[in-house]
This record gives sequence, structure tokens and C-alpha cells, in this order.
Amino acid sequence: MRYIFFSTILTLSFVLNFYVLVRLSTLLPIKRGIVFWVIAFLCSISLITATIIRGYSDNFISKSLFMIVTNWYGILWLLFSTLIVYEFVRLFIKINPVTAGYSIIGFVGLLTIYSFLNTQFLHVKKIEIPGNINCRIVHISDIHIGSISKWFFKRIINEIQTQEPDIVLITGDLVDNMNHNTVTALQELKRLKVPIYFTTGNHERYAGLEKAQQELEKLNVTVLRNDYADTNDFRIIGIDDGLSDIEIKNIAERYVDKSKYNILMYHRPLDIDLLSQTGANLTISGHTHKGQIFPFYFVVKYFFPNIYGRYEYPGGILNVSSGCGTWGPRMRLGSRSEIMKIEIKRQ
Repeated sequence: MRYIFFSTILTLSFVLNFYVLVRLSTLLPIKRGIVFWVIAFLCSISLITATIIRGYSDNFISKSLFMIVTNWYGILWLLFSTLIVYEFVRLFIKINPVTAGYSIIGFVGLLTIYSFLNTQFLHVKKIEIPGNINCRIVHISDIHIGSISKWFFKRIINEIQTQEPDIVLITGDLVDNMNHNTVTALQELKRLKVPIYFTTGNHERYAGLEKAQQELEKLNVTVLRNDYADTNDFRIIGIDDGLSDIEIKNIAERYVDKSKYNILMYHRPLDIDLLSQTGANLTISGHTHKGQIFPFYFVVKYFFPNIYGRYEYPGGILNVSSGCGTWGPRMRLGSRSEIMKIEIKRQ
């Protein structure tokens, strides 16, 4: 799975970098000599290289390299998207290439500044759900410690505390690696004096599932891997990310207790038809980041139609978070970093 992930990222990196850099060079124009092609090649392999280095060595140099590279990829996506719009518009309107080139760079520059600033604001989205219990839940997902700093994670914990939850539920992608700094950052969870339940995301697989589970259990976090836990009048079921629909359905049906209020934790948003067969009263997910950087929203929505927010299915509700952190560039455009406060109220 890791090799498929890395090979996909590498292929997309080459396509995006070479198209954007070559197209901008024809607009401005810029001479494409040996230096240009070397820079294009280095940009194309930079994301994979920086990710590997950061995973094994977490120092100032590796962190700085990772931050520069991932933010470049955020800017690269905005350049690519704007260039695609330009390619369409120029079919109908004659535009001076040099004017177009500088306009694209200026427009993307403004979007980039906004996207960086928008990421730093942590929003609390409050949701009320009818049920047969009273419970105040804080749901967090996609923190990506390793891509975001320990200090941002500390802000997340501070905000959770102000919400005074009864329980905290984490639906995966808590970590991007398991190096020393990530393990240190996880210690912030100790400040939460309420039960914490965690289920895995795809990034825990990349970072090392067993290591992540061991470190979380040291912090008294209940890791639910195809398992359940009972708390007063409700049951929490956690299913590992990446299982087939049949496996998910079988696990859910095995553990759902119809005498209780059942909360299903699964990292990726599931199909409504599948959820209606599980018997879960509430399903919470993340993974999508709501696209993180527009217009990537439409790409993500193609694969995950239930991309964000509340969706009802027979017998229950699916609620999808846009996540607290970011993966790759510390940028958000058309999405926001959020904590979900879910209040289940007895009717």
C-alpha cells in the first residue's frame, strides 16, 4: 500500500511540475536551458524526498525542507488550476501571454496568502443530534502531527478542553510519522481528563500501526481496531481504515447492540446504502479535508460523494469532518480547520 501511495504521488508530481513550469516559461517567456530542466526535475521528486527525510530525521533542516516543499505543492496546485482556467478562456478571448503570465502569478500569490492565514484559525462546529441519550462529544480527525507542529496540536487540545466534552473521539490520521517529536507532541493528550477513543486512518499505516497503537495506549487512549467499547448507555465501534464494504458491514453487524446508542467510527466517509445496513445510530468520519485546497474539492468529491457535513440514512446520521490539521501544504482554500462538537440530546 505504501509503494502504491508513493508511486502515485511521484507520477502526479512530475505531471504537475512539468506542465506548470513549462507553461509559465512560455508565457513570460523564460529560457528553458539545462538549469530549468534540473529545477523541474528536483521539484518533481522533492515531495517524496522531503517526506522520507522527515520520517526518519526530525530536525530543523528536515522540518524546514518539508515545510518549503509541501507549501510549494500547494502553490503548484493553485497555479495548475488557474492555468487550466486560462487555457479555456483564451479559446474565446485573446490575451497577451506576458500579461496573462504575470496576472496568474499575482492572483495565485493573493490566494496563497489567504490560504496560509486561513489555516491558522481553528473553528468549532456545533451540531445537535436527537437520540435516546445525553452526551457531549468532541470529534477530531486528520490532525496530521508531523505535518502540523506540536504548538498547533497544543492549541487543538486547549480548544477541546474549553468545550467540556464527556468523551473525545479521534477518527484517524492523528500522526504522519512516529519519530521523537511526534511522540513528544502526543503527550498533550494527557491533558484531556475524559475518555479518548481512537480508530486508525491511512496515515497510521504509513507511519506504522503497531508503534502508533503502542504510544497511544501508553497515554490511556482506547484504540478500537475492529472492536467496541461500552460507555454508560452507548456503544462505540471502531473499524480499521481500508477494509472492504463486506468486512465493514460484518464487523458493524457483529458489534451493534440495539439496546444501546451505537456510534460507528470509520476514517473514510462510507456509502449511505452501506451505513443503512450497519445499524449504527451515528457514524463519524474524516479523511476528505473537504478538499483542503479548492478546486481539489471536486476531485475528492468524485471519490467520496459524502465529502463533508451531515448526511442522513435510514436509522442514522453520518457526520463528516473537514479535519483539524492539514496534510502537505499548510494551506486551506474553501475549507477550514475544525473541531466538531456533537451534542446528542435525549428526545
